[in-house]
Amino acid sequence: MHHAADEARTRPAHPSRHAWLQRAAIGLAVAVLAACGGGGGGDGDDGAAAESPGPGTGTGTGSAAITVDANPMRATLSADTARTVTQRVPLDGGTLSVTGADGAVYTLTVPANALTEPTDISLTPLASLAVEGLASDAAYGVQLGPEGARFTNHVTLAITPPPGASVPIERQLPIGWSGADNTVALAALDPSTREVNLKLLHFSGYALLLARQGTNATLEPARHRLGGDAESRLQSLTAERLLQERQRQLLGQTQAQLNLDDIFAAYDEEVLKPRIAAAGSSCAAGRLAIQTVLGRSRQRQLLGYPDDAYSQSALYGDLMAQATAACTREEYALCRDEHIITRMLPYYLGLSRQAQLLGLAGSPGVADPAWLQDAEAATAKCLNFELQIDSQMVLSEGSGVDAHTVRENVSARVLLPFNMGIAFYESGGSYVATSPAALPLVSSGYSVAYPHTCASVNSTAPVDATVWGALGFTARQGGVAQRAEVADFYLTPAVAPTGLGSGYSVTLRAPRDPAGCDQPSTSSDYESWVTAGYPTWIEPFADPTLAMAIRNWRIVGGDVMATKEFTTRSDPDASENVTVNTQMVLFHKPAP
Repeated sequence: MHHAADEARTRPAHPSRHAWLQRAAIGLAVAVLAACGGGGGGDGDDGAAAESPGPGTGTGTGSAAITVDANPMRATLSADTARTVTQRVPLDGGTLSVTGADGAVYTLTVPANALTEPTDISLTPLASLAVEGLASDAAYGVQLGPEGARFTNHVTLAITPPPGASVPIERQLPIGWSGADNTVALAALDPSTREVNLKLLHFSGYALLLARQGTNATLEPARHRLGGDAESRLQSLTAERLLQERQRQLLGQTQAQLNLDDIFAAYDEEVLKPRIAAAGSSCAAGRLAIQTVLGRSRQRQLLGYPDDAYSQSALYGDLMAQATAACTREEYALCRDEHIITRMLPYYLGLSRQAQLLGLAGSPGVADPAWLQDAEAATAKCLNFELQIDSQMVLSEGSGVDAHTVRENVSARVLLPFNMGIAFYESGGSYVATSPAALPLVSSGYSVAYPHTCASVNSTAPVDATVWGALGFTARQGGVAQRAEVADFYLTPAVAPTGLGSGYSVTLRAPRDPAGCDQPSTSSDYESWVTAGYPTWIEPFADPTLAMAIRNWRIVGGDVMATKEFTTRSDPDASENVTVNTQMVLFHKPAP
């Protein structure tokens, strides 16, 4: 494998390449470093060594070890939650904005190829922000949510200071923070405009500080405390180097030849190799390794460095298969053993979308990679349900000799396996399981009573109907633990009679005064749960998107996922009076 430093020694200098690199690298060179490290909360600390690269343009001569300070910088902040803006952003992207109490405006732009699933994104401006060791005259900060969310392409956070505020280029100091202790690292500004734009691949908190002195003077005594692990230390070192070059460009100063080979080499040794070695130990470790390698690959391509064996292994080799196998096993085990059903489908859809964005899936005539097929099979085994329906109808109609009551009970066991034809709706969910075929809706207790002495029921003929359905669910909002819980199910059932359905034969006679009955007339009628009971469901459960959706289930969890009991009645102005009592039990039946 060739490291960036090796390539720098063997390839000839190319002035146009370096000029392009100077323009593009500032906003892009920290992509791989920002992909997983955030502000450096310490979760990814892969060790420390003797000394760190300096803030200059770099020598490109090799890898320098990274020192992680035992007392990294931390942000002290308070969020102005009353001003929080939350918006659901679809797969084709979107823009949302929030204004702080001081008039600063924060605008987030999400491109079409950044999300793997529709996501509720929030912006919360800060009421106050201070970082001990970074003296500043002003701070414009915002917290992005959900915390830790990751993207397959850069999203852009624009920070517009309050009207009239003076924010000189040489005093602009962008920072980010993450983790329980709000550990601080530098963030990178987009060089293409004078506006303050941050290019992000993950969410935490970000701010623009107005340094009391110039950025160099401000950072000199504090540089060693920026970042709480090796990755975020490298992120800060890279961001500072690029920040200096950005200032040179925007202030019209002489530009230096930007070279990041030493930081690339240090990143490989301190971050990349340990993560690859741990990729198979767990789903979290595998995901982190894949994100790190793919971010590094994109970074090298954008900066004009050729791809290498690391990237090939991530895309086509053992690393992707090893990492996704661990994730698929863990996600399915949660579904099978703990009946956590909300995670499996987003996991599979995210994996599928990632494969498509990488050009590994979705092409006509080309089979999906084996690891994606395995994830699909595990999702199908997870999202497998059965629904027990029991319903009782009482119908009363007529007067005099025609007064009568019809009773019928129906029951069904409806199979609801995973449906690959997933459709998302504005109502906030999708159908995930549908009946593969119509199933019997069994009639029992069919009875007809005409109490008048001039009426007699000759026979009854109960007939089974058919039923099928489609099932979806929504997850609770909130943190990871909350999103693992089902908020509600929604069921769309459909019923059809067999022939004319259950019916009966009755003979009615005209009452004779003062007693007796004359003029007998025999007829057949078809009054049943299907023709009179099921229609009482339609209006109460009407849905503008799904036509009919039975919602508001009692969530139980475990093998019995949810129950639903309800009573429906016919319209008060109808000629017949129908009351239907229904009980439903939804079972989770993951395949072994």
